[in-house]
Amino acid sequence: MYFDRFDIAEAHFLFARHFEVGGDTKRRDFWRLSRMGFKPGQPLCDEDNPVNALTENGLAVYRLLERKELGYV
Repeated sequence: MYFDRFDIAEAHFLFARHFEVGGDTKRRDFWRLSRMGFKPGQPLCDEDNPVNALTENGLAVYRLLERKELGYV
């Protein structure tokens, strides 16, 4: 699979919205995305289901972030 910057940014954005990561970590993630110039589109802001919101590659990144958060990786 080829992961482009947009897939990765979208996955991190949705992950930060969904998971109750530490306040500083969450702010840092959003700050990094903002610094990169990432502005999520309305569909990404409105959709909570990663399957519907992300591309196949973005979903793979999201699932990896989930596994890391839950301690499986």
